[in-house]
Amino acid sequence: MKTLKNLTALIATLALMISLNLNAESFNMQFEEESYINDIPFDTEMVVNEMMMPEYDFEEEAYIDDIPFDTECIAKNCIYQKAISVDYDMDDEAYVDDIPFDTPAIANEVNYAAATGVEFDMEDEEYVNDIPFNTETIAATLKLNKKEFYVSGM
Repeated sequence: MKTLKNLTALIATLALMISLNLNAESFNMQFEEESYINDIPFDTEMVVNEMMMPEYDFEEEAYIDDIPFDTECIAKNCIYQKAISVDYDMDDEAYVDDIPFDTPAIANEVNYAAATGVEFDMEDEEYVNDIPFNTETIAATLKLNKKEFYVSGM
């Protein structure tokens, strides 16, 4: 009995599918190409473009010299005055000894090397006895007394 019911249901389903398939073929016709109908009396593309991006054509205005002072200069001075009137209170930073060498000593060495490396070509001068004492005697006396004599810049 169960088999008979299944077989009847299967036959009914096949009959329904075949009839639907035959009906579907009658709807599957080829449509003919319609001729173009110009029933809109304006260019729709142009209308859309004008709506999206309108073009404005402004007339050039004449220059009017109605301000008797230089506004740019006044604006710069105003900004400057505002900047110097603010109290910039910044915290002192902690000293960080992150350079492992003495930069003033290195700068002096570089400057000394640059100064001594220059060769000057000067003409010989005439001898002028303009020192009223004997420098050799003073130098010998200082050496004997073991005093140090420093000349500025050396």
